[in-house]
Amino acid sequence: MGKWLGNRCVCILILLGTLFLAALTAVEYVTLELEEEVPVLAVFVGQENNWLKEYQREELALDDSAQNELLEQPKQGEDGTPLEAAEVVETTETEAIEPTEVVETSETVDATEMRETEAAETPEVTETPEATETPDVTAAFPYYIKINRMQNCITVYTPDENGEYTIPYKAMVCSTGLYNATPSGTYQISTKYRWRELYGGVYGQYATRIHGAILFHSVPYYTKSNDNLCTDKYNKLGQQASMGCVRLTTEDAKWIADNCPSGTSVEIYDDEDPGPLGKPEAVKIDADDVNRGWDPTDPDENNPWLE
Repeated sequence: MGKWLGNRCVCILILLGTLFLAALTAVEYVTLELEEEVPVLAVFVGQENNWLKEYQREELALDDSAQNELLEQPKQGEDGTPLEAAEVVETTETEAIEPTEVVETSETVDATEMRETEAAETPEVTETPEATETPDVTAAFPYYIKINRMQNCITVYTPDENGEYTIPYKAMVCSTGLYNATPSGTYQISTKYRWRELYGGVYGQYATRIHGAILFHSVPYYTKSNDNLCTDKYNKLGQQASMGCVRLTTEDAKWIADNCPSGTSVEIYDDEDPGPLGKPEAVKIDADDVNRGWDPTDPDENNPWLE
């Protein structure tokens, strides 16, 4: 009797384990369909870091895609840092001082008299070297971008009278990476694209590189066409939904590309407080709307939402 019960318990455990794995596989399948291959199973077994590295390798490989349309490719220094990230201060050339004219006299004077004469005729001028002015970083970089990963919103700051970025200027709603795939830290933006091919065979408008494989870009499009928006992904703005990039409305992605030069700092952090300007709400698009393929904020003149 005891042996029979033991075998039955083993069978039940095996069945439960099989059902559990089947459920995980089903969740994985649904997630693959909805979220561009987000690995639920990999996260569950603690392999998300390996997945992220693989994703980043594949995303970086798309830098060479023939589908990309560059807006700006910043010049880089020897260490790979955009030259725009550091102010280049031009030094003022020191004017050449003409030699003192020697006035010939018919009289012979001894060395001592000559030295006294020269000292009298040529006043000694002690030039104070010009002070090197500290570069005005805020002149080159008028904005500082802070991404609140926890709240999925962005606050853009401008400098105060002391040159500190403390004045909130603009707020944006965004989608950061699932499972915190968007890395925290402070980075400087660089390459900009009008269109960029993204991981998963989709495309983003007005993409701006934050760091490595992490970019700002619009919500993805199925093709390089303004009227082929991934509507379901657009409706997820305000929550984690990407593979690591920071998704924005087309209007906000374009604003960053147009107004924030290469070298602009981007700080990614976590906080329950969305920021001084709060968290904007994105418009939700009805899946049955005839205009669902367009981002309502897209400034394109053909956008039917703007009529």
